[in-house]
Amino acid sequence: MCFFREDVYVGYSLEELAKVRQALANAGIKYSYRVLDHSGQWAGRGTYRGRYGSIGLNMKYTKQYTVSVRRKDYEQASYLVNKALHQR
Repeated sequence: MCFFREDVYVGYSLEELAKVRQALANAGIKYSYRVLDHSGQWAGRGTYRGRYGSIGLNMKYTKQYTVSVRRKDYEQASYLVNKALHQR
C-alpha cells in the first residue's frame, strides 16, 4: 500500500467498477485497483468456502473492489466517480 494514494471507490459491483475505471481513464487520471475475495480467506485449517461450501454465502458480496488514485488527484477523481455512479 502506498502512503500517497487515496481510495475513491470501495464496493462490490463489477458494473460500478467498470464505470469508475472508465471515468478515470477518460479524464487521464492514473489509478490502481485491488480485488479482495472474501470467500478465499483462511479460517483455521482451510478457507471458509473450502470448509463450508457456498451455503449461506451471498455471491454478490464475495469480491470487494477498491480503486485508488494519487493523493493530488483525489478531489477531481472523487468528483468524477460520484458523477459516474449517480448518472442515469
